[in-house]
Amino acid sequence: MKKIIAITTTALLLICFSTVSAYAGSARRHTMEGIMIGTGVAILGAAIINGIHQDSRPHYTRNYSRHDEYRHNGYRHNYKNKHHRKYRSHSSKGYWKIEKIWIGPVYEKRWNPGHYNRRGDWISSRHEKFLVQDGYFQKNKVWVRH
Repeated sequence: MKKIIAITTTALLLICFSTVSAYAGSARRHTMEGIMIGTGVAILGAAIINGIHQDSRPHYTRNYSRHDEYRHNGYRHNYKNKHHRKYRSHSSKGYWKIEKIWIGPVYEKRWNPGHYNRRGDWISSRHEKFLVQDGYFQKNKVWVRH
């Protein structure tokens, strides 16, 4: 269905733009119109071609074991569970805590040449700090041991 729509649209565009108009005007105007029409046709053509070549259905890959369970790195779930039960007593005790850390603002030192202010006073030239990025809080995840 997509291919039929795309071919029909392309044929109509080619027929419409292949006719020559008999309007006499300035050369500059026709050049700009040609550039704008050409750009529009190129964008529309690219969208149609991408629509034809891309299938809208998602593709999934599944790795099933013989019992219809997902595999994890090629091991069976029974082996994995037995292996983890063996070393469970050695796990560290604690919890994750989220800390907020203040990241200060970033300034850039630039040369400000001499000038008059709004009141007419002379301001000497000097290096000044200009704000580049505001300060903000950053969240960090930290492991807290018991």
